[in-house]
Amino acid sequence: MSDSAGRGLTVGALLAEARAAKGRELADVARETRVPLRHLMAIEADDHESLPALPYALGFVKTFARTVGLNSEAVGAQFRAETRLTPHVPTPASMEPMDEARLPSRGLAIAGLGVLVLVIGGLGLYGGGVLDPAPSAVPVAAPANDFAGNDPAPAPAAPVAGPFNEPSGLPPAAIPASGTVVLTAREDAWVKIYSRTSGRRVFQGLMIAGSIYRVPEDSGPLTLRTGRAGVVEVSVAGVKLPALGGSVQTIDGVVLTAPALAERFAGVAAPAAAIAAVPSVQAPASRVGASQAAPSPPVR
Repeated sequence: MSDSAGRGLTVGALLAEARAAKGRELADVARETRVPLRHLMAIEADDHESLPALPYALGFVKTFARTVGLNSEAVGAQFRAETRLTPHVPTPASMEPMDEARLPSRGLAIAGLGVLVLVIGGLGLYGGGVLDPAPSAVPVAAPANDFAGNDPAPAPAAPVAGPFNEPSGLPPAAIPASGTVVLTAREDAWVKIYSRTSGRRVFQGLMIAGSIYRVPEDSGPLTLRTGRAGVVEVSVAGVKLPALGGSVQTIDGVVLTAPALAERFAGVAAPAAAIAAVPSVQAPASRVGASQAAPSPPVR
């Protein structure tokens, strides 16, 4: 190296001379060192502008020097002295304090917090079904007057059984204790139908709005889980049941068998059943009592 410095050889000329003395080609050096050939050519030509950043270029020069039998540290020091490449110096981050004029006012921050609390509260009420419309009340028939003055009021006629009008023995609002259970999606809803005893999933997925699912009766007692209880309608033998919950309410553990559903909604169907049974039983007795108790008009 002292001889090369005395002869005024640059790093590129020194490496090229050492490579030629060993009878090596640049392609061989590139294949052995895995340094791109274009970078080796730039080093021998002292074309530092074509080289990458200083740390990479210095590493290429040292690797080249070791391959051709030169002292890598001495060649690296000479390359540092010759090159105009400089190491990258990161720009320090600005530590200036933020302008208070850019910050929102205290009143605006409080108003934003209030709006956020209202939104969260509204979502909670909506999810709990509080904002859902109340179910329509069961119509209650007003009791008929037996008398209007002295004349008896006509009582409703009892249903007559016949070949085309046989009584079903089931009140209008009662839920059947047997029959096929059907699920109908009024809107898109995720539904899972599974067996709690075995853990087997019969159906799990998204029910598209308007789709219908008939619960199989040969798979044992199946259970319903859904995140939108109010949009999944349940019916038994064609009789539609009341809503299972709010439109975005999550429910689990609803047994999808006719007896279990009839027991679940027994309190809802009982008043309607009692009202439906009153006219057909008591109306004839009222008519008879009225005809017997009415006094005869006076004879002049």
